[in-house]
Amino acid sequence: MKPSFLDQEKIEAYLAAGYWTRETMVERYAVYARDFPEKTACRDAQEEITWRGLDELTDRIAANLIARGIERDACALVQMASSNREMVLRIAFKKAGIIGCFAPMQWRSQELGYAHQELAPGVIFASPESGRDLPNAWLDEAIGGAAHTLRVDLSGEAPEGWLPWAELTRPPENAGAMEEIASRAFRFDEISMITVSSGSSGFSKLCEWPEGAQMCLARANGARLRMSEEDNVGVFAPMAGGAGLLVWVTSGMTPCAFTFPESYNARALLALIESAKITVATTVPVILTRMAQEDLGFFDLSSLRAIRVGTAAADLDAARRFESLTGTRVVLAAGSMETPGFAHADFHDPVALRLNGSLGLPHRGCGWRIEDEEGNALPRGSVGHFKLSAPFASSGYWKDPEATKAVWSEGWNATGDIATIDEDGRLRLLGRSKEVINRSGQKILPAEVERELAKHPVVFECAVIAAPDPEYGEVPWAFIQPHEGRSLDAESVAEALRTSGLATYKIPARFIELPEFPRVASDKIDKKALLQMAPAE
Repeated sequence: MKPSFLDQEKIEAYLAAGYWTRETMVERYAVYARDFPEKTACRDAQEEITWRGLDELTDRIAANLIARGIERDACALVQMASSNREMVLRIAFKKAGIIGCFAPMQWRSQELGYAHQELAPGVIFASPESGRDLPNAWLDEAIGGAAHTLRVDLSGEAPEGWLPWAELTRPPENAGAMEEIASRAFRFDEISMITVSSGSSGFSKLCEWPEGAQMCLARANGARLRMSEEDNVGVFAPMAGGAGLLVWVTSGMTPCAFTFPESYNARALLALIESAKITVATTVPVILTRMAQEDLGFFDLSSLRAIRVGTAAADLDAARRFESLTGTRVVLAAGSMETPGFAHADFHDPVALRLNGSLGLPHRGCGWRIEDEEGNALPRGSVGHFKLSAPFASSGYWKDPEATKAVWSEGWNATGDIATIDEDGRLRLLGRSKEVINRSGQKILPAEVERELAKHPVVFECAVIAAPDPEYGEVPWAFIQPHEGRSLDAESVAEALRTSGLATYKIPARFIELPEFPRVASDKIDKKALLQMAPAE
């Protein structure tokens, strides 16, 4: 499927400038299987897979999906913990011409149900029991409303109506399906992946990704981290999110080994760096902060040369502590699922630049603009609305032209950030122009949480705002005015949100009772005044 909102003229311009090439990840992986057949491609706690083994396994899975009638350009909705299997599935989908969308593990019935509705997937990969204890479980609805959808069980015990994962890994009975891979694999100018990004509607936006944009990003990120085939990359953040995915994408240009942890516990990750000799890691600020708080001298971290930290504002004190005690270079990056890695420090930048509060320089081909309220470009050093354009950007929101037009205009993407470009040409993000809460890379829309809070019988009126947090950067706080004669029971309200199907990370960290809300002239709640009204914890 061709990108909905990226025309052929622009694609040809990207090719002419050298930002895009006609090569794909599938073609690169075939080269690795030929040139590095016995080299490790990925490992997790269960198994280790070579590049040749990965090529053979992804062929079998792609062929079995084709043989079971999954059409080219069909969507796949997947919810799974990051592991070798996710890397295998992502490449198998590209070979089979299936557009994969990987949902965060924190998603529950509301978010998954919405994605299922928008994607109309031809195949679902999940654990059948996930979500069955929640009301309106999305899997039950999917089974009832789309009996034709292939459902693949990842848990190991497939109930009736579900295909066991092992069935897909066997040689296909239909030999012709294997031969179809050559004609089904995605081209460089086709959509081959969908990522999820918070939008303004209360649900995540679905970002479509041409293969050429992914390969462009692979070259850019690999260059900033100085990655080579000798690297062993620790994927210390889920690949359903930006931090994990964007470093894995570098495999499209560099045959690194990728190592997946069993958990994101700080001590376990440090132990894995020591035992697996991790050389480069990718993670999010909260995990880096937790690792920096450990007794780092207890571990041999001498193999680790770089750790990339993205998705949200990093704790610079934690970053400096980790670097000074380990000798590892902390490389900061910023981006969104619409335009990932739009600012990225370089491995060779001196620490005074890498950890000075800025977020590095743009990748090749990426343009930045700081605008005033009227959309006029401002000079360097000014503070304003941040916009950008890039050859590695998403090509728009999946089948949503109106939402795309609201964010992209004449090739420029409005990020929703307030920013400035400093005297060194480096980007500094100063805050969100909207109320979206950025909890360690997980975006939370206050209006969505407020809608759920309002359903509670105690709640008369409520407001959710971003509050600063040393670990997560931002967390949601809920301010509640109870009905007259009622009082707030914070645990009861939190439990109601949990059982509603709301993702766990969206549940407020604090619930604060107010007798009444402060108002602005229009009689709207004055959200800016709420933080000052909160009692000390």
